Amino acid sequence: MPQISAGEDKASIESQLETLRQNGWEISGKGGLQKTFYFKTYTKVADFHHVIATRCKSENHHPTMTTRAGSIDVHWITHSPPGLSHKDPKMAMYCDEQARHIGTTEPSQARKCGP
Repeated sequence: MPQISAGEDKASIESQLETLRQNGWEISGKGGLQKTFYFKTYTKVADFHHVIATRCKSENHHPTMTTRAGSIDVHWITHSPPGLSHKDPKMAMYCDEQARHIGTTEPSQARKCGP
């Protein structure tokens, strides 16, 4: 199990992590939550990025996002106190919800750069 931030409800977070793992989230080498979302168009990737960024503003919690033509990597971790806090699984679930609304695709169907 990854490190849980000090002062957090460890059992609650671990339960949420189990659900997230079933939905494709992984624990990164840095102990955070990470997942790649695939979309058929760059516009959908940009829409997803924007929706997540907008919610981050109201939650005051921000991921690392790497955007490509047909996919986006999202990585959640709390920096202070270090580890996973209740915000990380909450925002990961929000990402899954928004990806369903926008419409993800299989990696082989995602937009690619080049020929």
